[in-house]
Amino acid sequence: MNLAKLHMIDLFRWDGWPNAAEWQAFWAFVTAAIALVAAIIALRQYRISVNSRLEQARPFVVVDFRFLGALYACVDVSNAGQTAARNIRFEWSERPVALDERSQEALDRAMVDGSIPFLAPGRKISYMLNRYDDDQNPTDLPRRYEVKAIYDGPAGDSWDSESVLDVDQWAATLVERDRYADVTSQLKKLVEAAHNQKQADEALTRAADSLNVHLEAGFRVQTARQRTQEEREARWKNQEERTARLFGSAQPANSPAGDDAPAAERSGPIE
Repeated sequence: MNLAKLHMIDLFRWDGWPNAAEWQAFWAFVTAAIALVAAIIALRQYRISVNSRLEQARPFVVVDFRFLGALYACVDVSNAGQTAARNIRFEWSERPVALDERSQEALDRAMVDGSIPFLAPGRKISYMLNRYDDDQNPTDLPRRYEVKAIYDGPAGDSWDSESVLDVDQWAATLVERDRYADVTSQLKKLVEAAHNQKQADEALTRAADSLNVHLEAGFRVQTARQRTQEEREARWKNQEERTARLFGSAQPANSPAGDDAPAAERSGPIE
C-alpha cells in the first residue's frame, strides 16, 4: 500500500520536486528544530524562574540615615531580604566621622575596618554618626557618603548593594519623632519621679520619727514634772499635817482655841 502511494507521488512529482524520502527527512528536521527551540525556551524560562526565586530569597542589605530629632544622625544597617546576610563588609567613599571617640570606635569596628558577621532577615543595627547642626558643627565635617555593602548569602553566593547618605537631602525636611526615644525619655522621667518620691517618703519618715521622738520626750518630761509636782504637794501636805498635829498638841488648855477644841484634844495626850 505504501509502495503504491509512493509510486503515485512519483508519478505526479515535477522535476526538481523533493521525493518522499526527502520530504520525510525535511519534516524530521523541522520537528527536531521545533523541539530544540522549545527546549531552549523551556530552559531559559527555567533559568529565569530559578534566578527569580534566588533573587527573592537573597539577603538585601540597606544602609541609610535615621535622625534622632533634627540634629543627630544614625547609620542604620538593615536586612530587607528573605535570608540572612553573612560577613557584611563596607566600602566608603570617605571615612565616616562619628560624634565621639566611643561612637567612632564602634563604627570603625563594624563598618570601616571590620565587618558585621551576621544579620538576620528583618533585623536592623544602628550606629551613631554625628550631630549635624550648622551652628555648632565644624565646617569640614563630611555631609555626603557613598557606601557599598558586600555580603554573602546562605549558599555562599556574594551580593552587593550601594547606598548614598546625603545630609543635605534631608535639610529643612520634616523628621519623624523617634518613638523609642520618646518612650525612653518618659521612662527616665518616671524613674526620676519615683526616685524623688522615694526621697520625699524617706524625708517624711525621718520627720515623722523625729516628731514622734519629740512628742514622746515631751510626754515623758510632762509626766515627770506632774509626778514631781504631785510628790512635792504630797510632801507639803504631810508637812502641814505634821505641823498641825505638833502645834495642836502643844496648845494650852485655857487658850481661846482650847475651849472650842474637841474634848479629846482638851484632855491632852493619853498616858
